[in-house]
Amino acid sequence: MTSEIFIRYMTTSGLEKTARYFTDETKINLDLRDISEIDLLPIIWCENLESLSLRSNSLTEIDLSPLESAGKNLRAIRLGHNRLQKIGLEPLSSCPNLEEVSLSENQLKRVDLSPLFQCPNLKELNLDHEVALTADLLLRSVGNWPEVLIERYHKILWKSETTE
Repeated sequence: MTSEIFIRYMTTSGLEKTARYFTDETKINLDLRDISEIDLLPIIWCENLESLSLRSNSLTEIDLSPLESAGKNLRAIRLGHNRLQKIGLEPLSSCPNLEEVSLSENQLKRVDLSPLFQCPNLKELNLDHEVALTADLLLRSVGNWPEVLIERYHKILWKSETTE
């Protein structure tokens, strides 16, 4: 049975808005909505979700933890053209079918790629060139990386768990 979910968000002008989707949606597109804050918790009910797009908004932070439950079929997450200053990609390690992560045109200084090593199908990783890339030192010895991470091997600052 298909039911509805409501994703609530705040615009930069302070308006509270709601976007309505069905739980069997495969794509959720919230591009160009002037979003400054969003609560993605309702997407935990979207088990068929393949694409989540929040491009060209004004997000400074985002909690991706709902993708730990809803990300089994997720293929693309697009967060480009926002104002993100930091992002935790940990929930993406629960997205085995992930093929695309787009984070370009944000204000990110550093991104920990460690969770993406759990995404064997990752083909596209869009980040600005000046973003510092880090990853857990233990992952260096693990084989079978996504090709897109092999291409960035020389740019990754490998860190042990005791360093930050």
